[in-house]
Amino acid sequence: MRILLLSGFFVIILAASCRENKRNAVEQDASEATMASETGIDAPLPADVLFATRPLIGGELYAKPDFQSPSLTSFDTSQSIHVLDSTHAIFVHARIRKDTAVLTGYVPKTILPEKNY
Repeated sequence: MRILLLSGFFVIILAASCRENKRNAVEQDASEATMASETGIDAPLPADVLFATRPLIGGELYAKPDFQSPSLTSFDTSQSIHVLDSTHAIFVHARIRKDTAVLTGYVPKTILPEKNY
């Protein structure tokens, strides 16, 4: 009986410490974004993003670099577009956050502000 109580106590202590570590990790990860939003500077971009921009006009995020491919979502000028690759002649590989989803596809270069791709 004593061993059962000690092992139960050990499990409770272990679970509580793991939960506390997870909470600290989330707080540390969000600290840069929180600090950026409070100071008015942009949050740091993920490592795979070349740059972030806003489109000049609304448009479509395509599944493939082709105007005939299915549209994943539409976007407007208020959306931030993360450019992942710009080596294609007409399209950039891009990531867009729409509501709670993060979508990756292709956006025509012509609707983005002029930049040396």
